[in-house]
Amino acid sequence: MIDTLTTIINEYYRDYDVYKKLENDVREIITTLIDVNHIKISNMTLRIKSEEALKNKVISKAKYEHLDEITDILGCRIVTLFESDVDRIFSLLEDTFEVVEVVDKRKKHRVNRIEFGYTSLHVIVKFTDSRCELVEYQKYRNILFEIQIRTVLQHAWAEVEHGLGYKSYFEPPMEIKRKLNRLAGTLEILDEEFESIRYSISLYNASIDKVEKVLKTDINKDSLIAYMNTSPVIQEIADAVAKKHNYKLMADPLLISQQKLVAKLNAQGYQYIHEINDDIEKHKSTVIAIGNEISERINYDSPDLNLYSTVHWFSFIPVIINLVAGHGGSSEEVSDDLILETFIKNNMSIFDVFTMRRDNAGDD
Repeated sequence: MIDTLTTIINEYYRDYDVYKKLENDVREIITTLIDVNHIKISNMTLRIKSEEALKNKVISKAKYEHLDEITDILGCRIVTLFESDVDRIFSLLEDTFEVVEVVDKRKKHRVNRIEFGYTSLHVIVKFTDSRCELVEYQKYRNILFEIQIRTVLQHAWAEVEHGLGYKSYFEPPMEIKRKLNRLAGTLEILDEEFESIRYSISLYNASIDKVEKVLKTDINKDSLIAYMNTSPVIQEIADAVAKKHNYKLMADPLLISQQKLVAKLNAQGYQYIHEINDDIEKHKSTVIAIGNEISERINYDSPDLNLYSTVHWFSFIPVIINLVAGHGGSSEEVSDDLILETFIKNNMSIFDVFTMRRDNAGDD
């Protein structure tokens, strides 16, 4: 044993500079992989096993004769924010290095999940033959090194468990085992919940990006349809009226052509979708009031409410604003509260505006 240990330690110092260079190259390669694929991680650390740690391993294992038989002289640990990124990074490593061995210690891959303990993905790799054809990598041929990938919560468990001084080769008392099981289960749930929240946020951000793109377009039939199909405020208005009158929502874009909504909005000074969106947001209560009053006064044959009716209702807002401004207000300062207050004060129905509009058109 002493002769073997001496041989391995001598090989260790003989090859130390090679491992040091390997450490830098592996760091650069993996960092590039993570950055290029836009993966956010908590941290990544690399280390060369110390002489003391190497001696302890050789003595405790009693099976090594040469340094190149030991697979973790160089070790890399990647700590991810999310568990799905563990598998993403592993896939990238498979494409980059030659994978010699995979040890998956994550509980989700065990048959018996009702147990606590260390969870991580360990991969033993080496540089591929093709990469070792390059002059700068020839010295790494057949050198094995270990990469560990785990989430920040799995890492926290490993660090705390190590700090507890628990000896894993002994069966712990049942009370301690129960507590450890509960903690391990909690961390696993947290990992899953963070993953779920991340997915929900990605869907939300994608929907926001889509809405933002639509808002910047000019008003035409297609952009109006896209806006109404994705706008939260349009959906809110339609839901409010449908709920009050027990309508079932449907969407028939034919109404846009029938009511000449694009031409009507353009004539009222609207050129871009964001302009009508801003005013719909500002006068949401009045648009809902218009929708409710039309629903009460017109006897629809169908129990359905067309989603596209909301913009038709909105098209009356400029007329109402002019009417309210004529009662002593400024069109730029007309709010929902002022509109509704004016109608109540003058004992007028919002529906009267439609009649006034037709009468005025007849006078012209």
